[in-house]
Amino acid sequence: MQTACVEALIGANLLAIGVVRDGMLLHASPALARMFGLAQDAPPRPFVALIDERDRDLLAQALVSPREGVVGVRALHSDGRPFDAELSVTRASLPDGPAVVVAVFDITGHRQRRFVPRAGSAPRRVQWSARYEVGIDVIDGQHRHLLELINRLQQELDAGNDLEPLVESLRELVRYTEHHFATEERLMDEVGASAERHRGEHQRLLESLMRFTAKLDSDTVSESSHFLQDWLFRHIDEVDRPFGALLRSRGQT
Repeated sequence: MQTACVEALIGANLLAIGVVRDGMLLHASPALARMFGLAQDAPPRPFVALIDERDRDLLAQALVSPREGVVGVRALHSDGRPFDAELSVTRASLPDGPAVVVAVFDITGHRQRRFVPRAGSAPRRVQWSARYEVGIDVIDGQHRHLLELINRLQQELDAGNDLEPLVESLRELVRYTEHHFATEERLMDEVGASAERHRGEHQRLLESLMRFTAKLDSDTVSESSHFLQDWLFRHIDEVDRPFGALLRSRGQT
């Protein structure tokens, strides 16, 4: 199960993920390759070579002894341009042996973003209603399905399900979220609207999800369920409702 999850994360187009063994970067997701300016078919290289030399000892220690939380470093693009980054490192068992999975988040220009769940609370299961609609059929249908997936994940948590089905449900939720984002951005392109705000919002959410999925246990799955529910309703009100009005004004329904 862990192997399948790692493979899905590596293949994700918007998540910067690398697999490291013995200090060497063996596999890089498309997003990680873009972030560092690497060729997709580049041979293995020392992962610390992607980091400013002043932070390499810190990174090397994190690779040897993965710990909960993130490591802040100064990263280096292949052209020598530095940027601020956070790394989340976790162990993984793969078919060819143990490795560590590194998730990288570019935090240049903004402060560290962390989600803190409300103390003593759990996400409530919310049923879809007309008040959540934005007036565009495909978007409303996808939002409704997202809520169904979030509710299902919370039901599994409440039932005390084992970690394996919880992780599978979270993976499905992440995959469908990426699909939904691609749909919204395609619609914006079709009507000639600027998708910059949407794309930024989408990227930040996927990075936040990656922070949760980098450490796979029931507590982080629960946090991600809570986070996604809060995000979905805020996103509908603040971003998608105005977007829906724009699409309707340009003939979309």
